[in-house]
Amino acid sequence: MDSNGSDFSLSAVRGRRGVSPASSAIQEIPSGVSMPPARLDRGPAEFEAGGSSGGFSLPFDPLRIVDAIYRHLWWMLLVGLVAAAGLAAVGLKRFDTHYIATAQLIKQAPLGALRQSEQGDPYQAHELSLPTLIALMRGSVLMEKTSQHLGGKVSEGVIKAGLQIVPERNSDIVRVSMTSDSDADTALNILSAYTDEVLTLTRDIQQHDAAEMRALLSKQVEQTDLQLVHVNEELLDYAKREQLVDADKQMDAYLTELGNFNLRYETIRLDRETVDLKIQSIERELAKVSVAAAKLQQAREELAQLELRYTHEHPTLIEAMERVKHMEAALAGDKPNLDAPPKPGESTVAESLYLDLVKLRSEKNVLNEQMSKLEKVRDNINAKLEQLPRKALEYAKIRSRKQALETSRSLLAAREREAAVQEENAPGSYRLLSLSRLQDVAVESPTQKLAMVTAAGFAGTVGGLACLVGLIAGLDRRVISRYDLKRATGLTVMGSLGAKESSPEEWAFQTWTKLQPSLLIPASGGAAICGLLMPKAESQSQMPMLLAKAAASRGMSVILMAAPHSETASITAPLEGAVCEPESVLQHLRQSPQQVIHLVMDDTWTWTHEQRQQWQRALVSWAPARGTVILVQLASPGRPETLLVAERLPNLVWIGQSGSDEVESTQAVLKTCRAAGCRLVGAVLDQAPRYRLGLLNKITLAAALFLGCFSSVQAAESLTLGPGDAINITVIGQPEYARTGVTIGPDGRLTYLQAQGIQAAGLTIDELRQKLSSDLSRYYKNFNLVVTPMTFQSRKVYVLGKVVKKGAINLDRPLTLLEVVAEAGGLETGLFQQNTVELADLGRSFLIRGQSRLPVDMEALFLKGDMTQNVLVQPGDYLYFPSANSNEIYVMGDVKMQGTQGLLAHTSVHSAIAQAGGFTPKAYTKRVLIVRGSLEKPETFVVNMDDILSAKEKGFRLEPKDIVYIADKPWARAEELLSFALNAFTQGAVSAWAGGNVGPLIQEAILPTLR
Repeated sequence: MDSNGSDFSLSAVRGRRGVSPASSAIQEIPSGVSMPPARLDRGPAEFEAGGSSGGFSLPFDPLRIVDAIYRHLWWMLLVGLVAAAGLAAVGLKRFDTHYIATAQLIKQAPLGALRQSEQGDPYQAHELSLPTLIALMRGSVLMEKTSQHLGGKVSEGVIKAGLQIVPERNSDIVRVSMTSDSDADTALNILSAYTDEVLTLTRDIQQHDAAEMRALLSKQVEQTDLQLVHVNEELLDYAKREQLVDADKQMDAYLTELGNFNLRYETIRLDRETVDLKIQSIERELAKVSVAAAKLQQAREELAQLELRYTHEHPTLIEAMERVKHMEAALAGDKPNLDAPPKPGESTVAESLYLDLVKLRSEKNVLNEQMSKLEKVRDNINAKLEQLPRKALEYAKIRSRKQALETSRSLLAAREREAAVQEENAPGSYRLLSLSRLQDVAVESPTQKLAMVTAAGFAGTVGGLACLVGLIAGLDRRVISRYDLKRATGLTVMGSLGAKESSPEEWAFQTWTKLQPSLLIPASGGAAICGLLMPKAESQSQMPMLLAKAAASRGMSVILMAAPHSETASITAPLEGAVCEPESVLQHLRQSPQQVIHLVMDDTWTWTHEQRQQWQRALVSWAPARGTVILVQLASPGRPETLLVAERLPNLVWIGQSGSDEVESTQAVLKTCRAAGCRLVGAVLDQAPRYRLGLLNKITLAAALFLGCFSSVQAAESLTLGPGDAINITVIGQPEYARTGVTIGPDGRLTYLQAQGIQAAGLTIDELRQKLSSDLSRYYKNFNLVVTPMTFQSRKVYVLGKVVKKGAINLDRPLTLLEVVAEAGGLETGLFQQNTVELADLGRSFLIRGQSRLPVDMEALFLKGDMTQNVLVQPGDYLYFPSANSNEIYVMGDVKMQGTQGLLAHTSVHSAIAQAGGFTPKAYTKRVLIVRGSLEKPETFVVNMDDILSAKEKGFRLEPKDIVYIADKPWARAEELLSFALNAFTQGAVSAWAGGNVGPLIQEAILPTLR
């Protein structure tokens, strides 16, 4: 305790911020008590961060959202069914059954039964072409007449909406269909009325043409009659004046021939006038069909299509707008040119009329040529008549003119009658080929539309309600689940007690088992002191008592200082009296170990200054008790009094109650606690909800979250582009904008359409697509780009040394070290001492990244198969395999073959000696000397070959330039002298024995003397 009565205010705490509160509190405990100082596992900066790992965390609990949707699923399905039923009812009223009746019209040839004269060709009405008929059938005039034909029961809009006109390919047949929502009779009646009006229209056109022709011929007949009257009068006057009685027979022959030619001439002239009338009629129709207007309409349609794709800044759209303006200005002062043919595709009606016009003009030219020839013949006959006597000639001319007028009048009268008959009984250019019967009318039921609308309504309603429920659950800022508590506190959640937990004691035991290793317990074995932070002052949670009983069940004595609880402990006493007599509590602990002593905090205990002093003195007395747990309930940790107590405790556990705390308030309180240096070891959630999700739902959600996290990690590790890389760019639905093999330039930029000089180096594929889409959005609408990589040339790793294919390897995909070596063709091999060996020195091979050498053990990877060394290479890495042929060792001393040896990857001392022929008899095998390093600073090693050969020690591995020296045995000279002495003694003894014992037996030489 602070004997000087130090202040417990927050300002005093901030003043002591440089000293750990836990340690400062312990310093106030008298020295007689062995309570070690509490050690804080984290620094202030880590406490400020809330203990979070720094990884990405969602701002909501996804399981909460799924659970909320699951709990309201039946209601959402019910509302979805109601909405679907409503839409189905609306659809039943709005979606009618369609009845489709069809008819066929066919072009008919003109009738030839109206001929009224044997002279010349009969009158024929102008033929109506198929494109012209279709254009007239789609006109509003015909719709209006059809509506009037039906007595106004069907409007023009209904007729136009249900009408469909399709010409049959390669035929003169037009198929007409009529769709009605009423019934089959209505559809059939509308179609019948419409086809009647179409046929009536074709007859009216023929009657109109015949009426015009009859009026023209009537005027010509009247003029011819007047001319005949004048000629008859002239003929009578001439005969009386000249007193002519009869003409010569030759003159009669010439006059008869001249009359015949005049008849033919008049017939051809009449045909030409008929053709002129038809030409004028077609020219009037052609003048109405403006090619420029058709071009303007087509240009406007193209402009409308471009406006759907491009913005007003796109050059193509600007050009189209200027073209429309120019055509509008040109159309204002343009006059139709009847001599110029329309271009293909401009107007089908204009093309058909122009073909008819060309045909009639050709006929007119033929008639003009025939008239010219007849005029020449007639002039020749007139020349012959001029050679006759003057009076007879003049009389013949008058008679010839009379005969010609009579013939002309007869022909005109016949054509007039033909035109009148045509006008009265015009058959029309087309006739009805077929018409659907009542039983043939097709019926289209609205079942499919109704099913689609109902399904869409159900899915949309359920989806919308699910989004709404999920949004409400996501916006709920209360701490409800374990995830919410972890997000709010940044602590490890040791457990969550459900509101309807079947066995809370078992749960408490498991939770305390998880919590106990995190508690800071004095090394001397004193009591473990832990504060239980309860956010609400009025909270009546059972959590403190459950944790206390769980600690007791693990064989520990427990002192619980908490609010009153419905479940009584083994020993219950008021806290206020217990802190005054702490020895009584210790006495109870000694008498009843492994029990819970509940020191009740009543309403009078508010952690005042005096109460804190009493409590701390009692705590000093209880702290040395071994095998004891002291739990202190601290309600409302945001209060200064509670905070001053909490910062004196070595362990704190946050106990949150589901649904009663908010994330922001919890974070604010914990921020204050961490600023005060409180040591929070974990969190526990009380009254946690039990999710109604089944196992399958949890597995599915976990898989979805895992895939989402995996996708985000993959996206974070996406390959970036660089100079030399090539990509493919396509636009969905617009193949004309596709580009293949767009290469990034040396400056890291590329150009695509209007996007000029886009910086692509350093961007991922998605980032480049977003940048291109952003730049092109100024010119295009609904422009969906797809960017895919084609080749990677900027990402290279360099492999040199003893590999088959040295050089740079493109990293078009993530490659490991083994894959890079395989791409390089593997390590080089060669012959060494009649064996095929790898020529690379794996022990000295290395991988350089940036300016540092990576700790990769090549021998462990390639020779031992240690795949932990198979690291991923990155662009710019440098991999080098030095040659093993340049390495050598020197074997000298007591070996059979001294000299230099090549060093392989596994050369050891015993292999080098074996290659040198083995030891000599004088070799000292217990002390083989290895000299390593430079001559200035050599490093020596001594190897006992006897232990190695007897498997008592591991082999010693040699390195390049090592010197292996095998010395003589230390007693080798003594062995030589002893061997020499033994040999001399043996020889002398043998000689003396032979001289004393062998001589008497051998008197003569056994072998013959050699001379």
